Amino acid sequence: MFVAAAGLVVGCSSSDGSDGSDGGDGSTTTTAADVDRVLAVDDGTVVAVVDPRYQSYNVEMVEVTGGEFWKPYDSGPGKVVRAPIDLSSERLRNLAKALGPAYIRVSGTWANSTYFDADGTAGGEAPEGFVGVLTGDQWAGVGDFAEAVDGEIVGSFASSDGVHGADGAWNDDQAREFLEFTLDHEIPLVAAEFYNEPGFNIGVPAGYDAAAFGRDFKIFKKTVDDVMPNLKIVGPGSGDDVTPIILDPAIKSADILEIVGPEAFDTLSFHFYPKVSERCGSEEGPEAALTKEYLERIEADQGFYKELRDQYTPGAPMWMTETAQAACGGDRWAAKYIDVIRYIDTLGRMADGDGDAVFHNTLAASDYGLIDEANLEPRPNYWAAVVWQQVMGNKVVATKDASSVADLAIYAHCTPNAAGVTYAVVNSSRTEERTVATSAEETTVFQLTGKALDGETINLNGEVLTANDDGTIPKIEGVTQAGPVTVPPASVTFVVDPTEATACT
Repeated sequence: MFVAAAGLVVGCSSSDGSDGSDGGDGSTTTTAADVDRVLAVDDGTVVAVVDPRYQSYNVEMVEVTGGEFWKPYDSGPGKVVRAPIDLSSERLRNLAKALGPAYIRVSGTWANSTYFDADGTAGGEAPEGFVGVLTGDQWAGVGDFAEAVDGEIVGSFASSDGVHGADGAWNDDQAREFLEFTLDHEIPLVAAEFYNEPGFNIGVPAGYDAAAFGRDFKIFKKTVDDVMPNLKIVGPGSGDDVTPIILDPAIKSADILEIVGPEAFDTLSFHFYPKVSERCGSEEGPEAALTKEYLERIEADQGFYKELRDQYTPGAPMWMTETAQAACGGDRWAAKYIDVIRYIDTLGRMADGDGDAVFHNTLAASDYGLIDEANLEPRPNYWAAVVWQQVMGNKVVATKDASSVADLAIYAHCTPNAAGVTYAVVNSSRTEERTVATSAEETTVFQLTGKALDGETINLNGEVLTANDDGTIPKIEGVTQAGPVTVPPASVTFVVDPTEATACT
């Protein structure tokens, strides 16, 4: 069994930049010879300012309406017809509030075939060409939830046979009614994708191609301009990465970007999962979870979409509007401590562009949810998200070059109050302990460890994190210490240096 201790060590450091001897005034400075990595910023350079809602999440449309979605593994294979989620739950709202501010994306495959029934005339029955019904009360409930948890909503629209006429063209009646209702009820919808994952041809008419998308997108764009001109249009929102893990899209993102033109999207969006779950046939198990190759899979895909962004819509922010441990609801180990390493490492890797954001799938559905849907218990990734939110601000800082240390990744942001720099130190080694240090006399440390890699709990500085009965969370506090910090195997340590605040202010 894997056990990671709290790992906090108070130590002396040296001062002369070479051997750790006294600097003449009694002070000491840590050098590279003393630790595995000296943490330092590169002339205080801010390299990106990510969206204040950088760390965001999905509440699937099927959660709001009820319908078919991935079963938790302990309920059997495949999908299950689930009841709507209770977004009025005090416990759920308090848990989500701790993740704010955030974008809440309400979309997914189910949204492509969902009928908007503002006044209840459908009686809960999906008309021909649709599979689900979103009532006005349900949509207003999403708005209430977002307001309560400091959220802003990102949506999408129906694309199924039900919104296409005899001539094949997209009919905007549903979209207009949806947008007008949203305005009338002051629902905080701030951005939208046309529909979920174009190109995979799920929830679109048979034979749908790039030309059809281009034709329909023009209608969609005019509708948005007419009804809600301040709505940000995000896209294409597909998943045709370097090596598609599920389907090879019939419509490529490049085809979409080419046909809609450079002014179409305010933000470029895409989806990325490092693998599919065993539900969709993967035999790759948790032995891969901490490997360099697994953690780096996102790099090729991010580069792929950056090239498309730079070619077709230069300067636009990039939003990864779906990601998690694995597609198809996550593997059995998505809800375990072991996935915390990937979660934080992904946030660190993706934070390199102005206005960027990352949306975890999901808040509380299936095995990849941050919160267990059955009992609303926070999972380890939830607590990792909370700590990130409290100590990592939206200004990203360049770090000084340092010799490469196997299995050790360093990401640096200004603190949220711009009073210093926080280093996120990710040790993905299963066996090797590391040490890091800054030049500050004292730092504040927030260290996340697990009793076992396959455990369902997480420790902050050695103490198990748990929520109160009403979903409120304990105060997240660091440990102030002098000298080097020991970073246990398979852990994440946030080290706050109060002396590196020049660029942050």
